[in-house]
Amino acid sequence: MRDPKVVVLLSAGIHPVSGRARMAPGDARALEMALRLSSHPIALHVGDSSNTSLRDYLGMGLDTIEVLGTWTDGDDIVPTLGERLSELKPDLVLTGTAADAGEASGMVPYLLAHGLGFRHVSSIAAIDAIEAGEAIVVQAYRGATRRRLAVQLPAIFSASELAPVPRAPAFARSRRGTLQVTAGTFAKDHEAATWTRAPARRRPKKITAGQVGGDSAPLVGLTPDEAAHRILDFLRDKNIIQESGQ
Repeated sequence: MRDPKVVVLLSAGIHPVSGRARMAPGDARALEMALRLSSHPIALHVGDSSNTSLRDYLGMGLDTIEVLGTWTDGDDIVPTLGERLSELKPDLVLTGTAADAGEASGMVPYLLAHGLGFRHVSSIAAIDAIEAGEAIVVQAYRGATRRRLAVQLPAIFSASELAPVPRAPAFARSRRGTLQVTAGTFAKDHEAATWTRAPARRRPKKITAGQVGGDSAPLVGLTPDEAAHRILDFLRDKNIIQESGQ
């Protein structure tokens, strides 16, 4: 069989602590698998071509990343990616399970597979072989038994968190690689436009039965109203509930 035509989808990551741009961990693992299958995989990105994380992907061994159009907040990336994949006619598409930012939707590979008529398999930890139009893969979830599957191509695989660790980017390669911006049109995501977004708040600590801490004390000898107020004060103190408008 000829060498498989491999496409990898790359998103721009954001470090959860520093907020700085980085390679999305799942997509970096997908790229590592792509580079082990093909010396020249095709890389697609929808977003800002000036994002510094794209240079790190190039440093892993890519010659070029194709940046589709100029994406703005509220655009739906699925139709644009689907159209480009239809033109490329790949045997295999590799991606992470979810992005670091934005909607972080793990639905993208499923929607693409549905629109293109491809098979989709999630949580792929390894691709052992591709022959006779079929991929032999290992599916792995943390804490579960690994499964070896035979999947007919074309297909879309989402990389598992147990997939091979991506190689370190090489600085020289990251500078030599090119970002090729191509024209693309985007449809607005009208459903997402109706959502209300707010900064995340710290998750409350888990409360176990009989837990007493800080200035907490057993609710003994109180009237029902007094006990209710004490409970409400405790829940507000732990950020479990908030006053309306906060």
